[in-house]
Amino acid sequence: MTKAFRHGEIAFVKISDLPKGLKQEKSKVIMQGSHNNSHSFDNGKLYFKKVNTYVFGYFVAKNTILFHPDHGAGKRIKKAKLPDGIYELRKQQEFINSELKPVID
Repeated sequence: MTKAFRHGEIAFVKISDLPKGLKQEKSKVIMQGSHNNSHSFDNGKLYFKKVNTYVFGYFVAKNTILFHPDHGAGKRIKKAKLPDGIYELRKQQEFINSELKPVID
């Protein structure tokens, strides 16, 4: 069974190994969300690689905390702990009225 974790419009899908030839990013921003809110992190390694329409990179989590602004008053930051592991980064889609639509967080 595939293990996946959702963070807004990003799915972290657990995989066993990183593909060869990736270059680690220096940025702590995984993605700018649909409302220009950053999905960012502390601890971990980020690799961008456009594989197809959905897969846009890879992530190695080690004591990783994910951050994203709350959409409520005051723009508080929400935190989430991502379990240690290697992940494929996917843009989430949802099936609405017989069509795939991007998830908007």
